[in-house]
Amino acid sequence: MNTKHISIFSLLLSSMLLWQCEPNVDSFTPTSGEADFTKFIAIGDSYTAGYTDGALGQRGQMESFAYILSEQLAYVGSESFNQPLVESEGSVGTTVLAPNQNNGYFQLQIANGDLSPVPTMGDMSIFTEQVYSTENQNFGVPGAKAIHLGYGGYAQANPFFYRFASNLNTTVLTDALAAQPTFISLWIGNNDALAYALAGGKEGNDAITDTDVFGAVYSQIIQGLTANAKVVVGNIPNVDDIPFFNYILSDGHIPFVIEDEGTIRQLQEGEKVLLTASTLLGMGYGQSLEMPLPGTYVLDAEELAEIDEAITSYNTTIKSIADNNESIALVDMNSLLKELGKGLIIDGNVYSGEFVTGGIFSLDGIHVTGRGSAIIANTFIEAINKQFGAKIPMANINDYKTVEFP
Repeated sequence: MNTKHISIFSLLLSSMLLWQCEPNVDSFTPTSGEADFTKFIAIGDSYTAGYTDGALGQRGQMESFAYILSEQLAYVGSESFNQPLVESEGSVGTTVLAPNQNNGYFQLQIANGDLSPVPTMGDMSIFTEQVYSTENQNFGVPGAKAIHLGYGGYAQANPFFYRFASNLNTTVLTDALAAQPTFISLWIGNNDALAYALAGGKEGNDAITDTDVFGAVYSQIIQGLTANAKVVVGNIPNVDDIPFFNYILSDGHIPFVIEDEGTIRQLQEGEKVLLTASTLLGMGYGQSLEMPLPGTYVLDAEELAEIDEAITSYNTTIKSIADNNESIALVDMNSLLKELGKGLIIDGNVYSGEFVTGGIFSLDGIHVTGRGSAIIANTFIEAINKQFGAKIPMANINDYKTVEFP
């Protein structure tokens, strides 16, 4: 055999060996399975709307879990996802900074020698926008509870819904079903307990929704949504897994002095100090009998038990309804947030529930970053694929933003 033939033989042998060493990767072809994703709409609260860093703005709207989910559903037939986008370049939240002035996005800035989230000035004109459109597909309303979705006149009570409501007397569900969806995401119920927790256990409008009322309302919502569409629903995370309630005491118990229903006592182990107490603690509150930390900045053991009992009941209701309806896929958001608290490695990056540095939660300690939204969207996709036999590709988490450092 001459040199030329030896060279050709070696080349063929090398090619065969390389071919034999190639991994056997199954091809992935997106399919819709048993669901019709042609007209996808999302219903929910601030998470669905894209609220992040303490405010609603176009940046967050374009990285909400609902929007990211819609992008992946486009691979299996979803034709569009129109949102009631903020027209302003600014943002607006619910924290009052001054008379007639609410906050905008929080930003990390140097304050008193430390890097801290600082609110920007919000654009109040966002509350007066009227961006109603029959093409809207995102019905996420910051602040909404399950009991609010069917409440006529809710647009008069909630400026975030006013922006895109068809009229002042409509309901969120009426406008949502008018879009004639074929597939729906529903993540509602967070605020039914969270509003009470954020108010430090304050009653009134922030009271925990009665569990029987929640069950009846949620059943009615599902009955209306599943009449002509399949639905993916998320359950309710516990406040124990949200940085807003864990950051100040993340390194252990500190016996702050607190005011509790007219009495002065020490904070007990296991009780929570809200993130909003940071300013008062920096001023010396909570460190002496003369300056106790007000009870509205603390969740005591009794309040925590009430919250836990309510969320457990809500999630039992949601699971029972989902288990008895083949048109529903259930997303266990409660378990996801517990896993995040332990830390996860996703696409080569480490994520956790740590405030600021964990990559999941935004600078308000409650809502998520763009990457947090992508993780949530992928969790929804896993549930949809499993329940309906679909093959929807996962979102690339690294394509989205996390906390921005100066």
